[in-house]
Amino acid sequence: MYSRKIIQPGAETPNVSSLKKPEITVAVVTYNGKNVIQRCLDSLQSQTYKPAKILVIDNNSTDHTPEWVEDHYSQIKVIRLDSNRGPNPARNQGILNTPDDHLTLLVDDDAILAEDCLSELVKAYYRYPEAAIWAPRLVYHDQPDMIQHEGVFIHYTAEAILLNSDKPLNQGVKDITQVHAVSGTCLLVSKSAAETIGLFDEDYFFGRTDGEFSFRLTTSGHQLYTVPRAICYHRVKKRGLSKVFYQVRNRWYFILTIYSLRTLMVLMPALLIYEVSLIAFLMLKGNIITYFQGILAVIASLPKLFKKRKLVQSLKTVSDRELLKNESMYMRDDLLKSKAQAFFKSKLDQFFKIYWNLVYPLI
Repeated sequence: MYSRKIIQPGAETPNVSSLKKPEITVAVVTYNGKNVIQRCLDSLQSQTYKPAKILVIDNNSTDHTPEWVEDHYSQIKVIRLDSNRGPNPARNQGILNTPDDHLTLLVDDDAILAEDCLSELVKAYYRYPEAAIWAPRLVYHDQPDMIQHEGVFIHYTAEAILLNSDKPLNQGVKDITQVHAVSGTCLLVSKSAAETIGLFDEDYFFGRTDGEFSFRLTTSGHQLYTVPRAICYHRVKKRGLSKVFYQVRNRWYFILTIYSLRTLMVLMPALLIYEVSLIAFLMLKGNIITYFQGILAVIASLPKLFKKRKLVQSLKTVSDRELLKNESMYMRDDLLKSKAQAFFKSKLDQFFKIYWNLVYPLI
């Protein structure tokens, strides 16, 4: 089992009276979100813990989202970006437009916060103020009794291991729990911690945009916590295989910048088995050309990736042995439609488990 740290009531709790009440700047990231952003903004304005200010960072929407927000929420400042380069440039603008003595609450426009969500995140801040991120429990908007997930760990093939994904609320974590990565749907982040690692990587565009940033914080020694009493309802969009290019490309971006050279050498056979399996899967789905386009994009980006790798490795203080895990990789149910596909996935998990047990001492 992957290890995780649970903060028990009263444990590692600082003297709350010595901590300054945190001021919070909220940054809502949106692109063509006019049909969903109202419920997000209303939930933010209804918080029992009032944020100091709310910003909307618009990724050059074409549906007049900025104008609609300005017409209906005069007290909310809209920052317009001149192009849509994915969520990360907008997230960075949210952090950069946060005063130095504030925390930043980053929120996607399809998130709806329970009225005490921010209050519970602030309580987590009081209990562990040295952390970099405090994230809520994500719950399905259309299934409010089901957890989407409560945080992320990273499989050694660079896929996600979602904590308590698709489990009933009563089967989730009971108290504040340390994780290695979080979703960008909603997270409270320390501006200073984010700036020490260079903020979000703006080259990712889509896929792993949030996981790469939060995992990079973990690799540099920062701590991230999931807060189960803070609830965020998420309107999940089914995207099928429409973003295969970015998933293929960004996975290798992640591996080539974060993994140590020793880890890359030890894990390469398993990584190649994963690639062969992915190629076979995408051939069945008719997306094989997109796969090779993603790989070619990685090759073209190698000079830039090596520069990024140098910075990431210089900040890294936690070993891959501590960072990488081996549990069942997450794959959406809509991508495992047949019993044969589910069977093949289970056998892959078994292979990766055996391989990990063999090579773990070498990492």
